[in-house]
Amino acid sequence: MVRGPMDQDRLTTLYRLYGPVIYARCRLLLRDESEAQDATQETFLRVQRHLDRVPNADQALHWIYRVATNYCLNEIRDRRWRPTPSGDLPERGEEVALAEGRLQDRDLVHRLVARAHPKLRAVAWMSYADGFEQQEIAQILGLSRRTVASRLAQFSDNARKFLHRSAA
Repeated sequence: MVRGPMDQDRLTTLYRLYGPVIYARCRLLLRDESEAQDATQETFLRVQRHLDRVPNADQALHWIYRVATNYCLNEIRDRRWRPTPSGDLPERGEEVALAEGRLQDRDLVHRLVARAHPKLRAVAWMSYADGFEQQEIAQILGLSRRTVASRLAQFSDNARKFLHRSAA
């Protein structure tokens, strides 16, 4: 489909307004600058393909934010199937042990969210990783606050069951 100059102007405007916010979101989720740049580019390619669906005004950011979040969560999920490089471990010390503990906690959160049902992922990320309130999540994702609360409760129950099984 060939896009006209007005469509390109709208895409350029959306990118200028929201590109930095979307990049920050992708960087937060993916924790890698290069992957965040790729995810931001992919997000705006998807925006371009569906420019006719992008709402106007304030709702545009929420729509694009949801596209970016879903893309990043899918990337995180798909990492399981990609080989990960391993390097030499540093000398063990008190600082290294503390850092490893924080990384293990972060890794655990990533694993729990990656294995969660797709409808629970975005809500869990936005609450536990981003620190958004339920009402904010509801507004961004276009859900009711009650649905957000229900999905968070379901995610927590599933995570507890998984951790209990893993510990046994």
